[in-house]
Amino acid sequence: MRNAFLIVWCAVYSVIGTAAYADDVPIDVVIVNTSVDTPMIKALSSITSEAIKEAFENGRQLVPYDAQTFLQITNTKSADEIVGKAHLYGVSLIVYMQVFLVGPVYTCNLTFKPLEAMSTFKEETITIHSTIPKNIPLKAAKEILKRHSDFLPVTIKQKINTNTYIIDAGQWHGLQQGRYTLTDGAECVVVSVKRYSALVTIHADYNEGQQITLNAGNKFPMIIKRIDAQIHENINQEYSGKKLLKGDSDGKRAIEATCVVNPLGNIVLPGYGAFLSTHYLGFSHSEPDWPGIYVALGAVATQLMLVPALGNLDVNFFPWVNGNKTNAQYRLGIYLWATLPVTYTVAFFNQLSYAYQKQKVLPPFFLHDDVTAFVASAIVPGGGLFYKGHRLWGHTYWLTECSLGGLLTYYWEDGGKRAVFAGAFIGIKLIELIHAVIASPVYSMYTYELSNNENVHVDVGMAPFQNEPCFYAYFFKNY
Repeated sequence: MRNAFLIVWCAVYSVIGTAAYADDVPIDVVIVNTSVDTPMIKALSSITSEAIKEAFENGRQLVPYDAQTFLQITNTKSADEIVGKAHLYGVSLIVYMQVFLVGPVYTCNLTFKPLEAMSTFKEETITIHSTIPKNIPLKAAKEILKRHSDFLPVTIKQKINTNTYIIDAGQWHGLQQGRYTLTDGAECVVVSVKRYSALVTIHADYNEGQQITLNAGNKFPMIIKRIDAQIHENINQEYSGKKLLKGDSDGKRAIEATCVVNPLGNIVLPGYGAFLSTHYLGFSHSEPDWPGIYVALGAVATQLMLVPALGNLDVNFFPWVNGNKTNAQYRLGIYLWATLPVTYTVAFFNQLSYAYQKQKVLPPFFLHDDVTAFVASAIVPGGGLFYKGHRLWGHTYWLTECSLGGLLTYYWEDGGKRAVFAGAFIGIKLIELIHAVIASPVYSMYTYELSNNENVHVDVGMAPFQNEPCFYAYFFKNY
């Protein structure tokens, strides 16, 4: 009896599959490239068009076609006729893409024209900017993925009988045989899957053409994260300090300057020596950050003269000579002189952070900026914040932690105060380490490349164009 039932069901299913379960190839999106066909822009726009198509394919919701393929399929002669033919082939969205160059900035306009009501893509135009051409396709793909739904909207193509339907989603959309949940709470069982359609059973009554939504899982955050990582890598390659050093390692130079060149320079010229040491990393036309130099000079003077001042200038200047110092003064003097290299390093980090911002160069090891910032803060108070361009925060953590260290040293014999200052120091240090990791770099070229280009931007300058100098001025803002 059981075998007979299976034979009957297979026969019925075969009839259904042949007569009603046709797997028509859908055309959901048409991508129209309207860029000017100069050789450079033509190449970039072609890559961007492919990136947009791949983004739709990764989204697994709308099947994309480029305009040229659509024209061949529909035997259409001109791109101007696409809108008229689109309705006949079930196209629900047309994406117009235009790439062009203004001064040093590459721009891509994406215009979305939905041909039917859509829950995700609205009629709008967005503008993408980048000074790095490789980032234009990545940013365009990211904008496409950001507009995809967290769920999978599908349409009832055909109602076979009560609770049995054919939907317009299949293997291409990521569906597999099994159980899914609809957003309205109903259970959907996928009985059989083809590439672009599936046979499902749902214990609910739907009509043909009605749209339902499957909870099929959302993988977009991971894809967008990979895109952001690639954008980050491209920025690092474009603005790396290696270009200043003509082939030498900026990481090796930074370590050498921090450990050898800068300490020697600050011994000779406290504060200003930190600025001079930046030349070792290739900054030959930089300018000093004078407020940072004054802060460093004040810190060095305090470290050298605080103990004599506490002793009314009657105690010996050198910390290793006890003389008539109290135990607290003796400990504090040793601490202050021992932390002079920290002050020199902080002054150097501040000058570097200033130079990186002014020269539009990123620090070494920036591909792993969070890890580098953590290590820098673990070694030098405020180091990770200086590394990411937050100079005010860097100075704040440095002065706070060094002050707490001095108080801890001075009141070491007082158990109660020692516990308070030690606890405060540890707490501030932990906060700094977390802050160093989660803080975003504030270098203008970096924030610009990662931004959504929603802010007003004005730029004036000169750039080579066809081997001739070209003066440019432009203003843009998304509305």
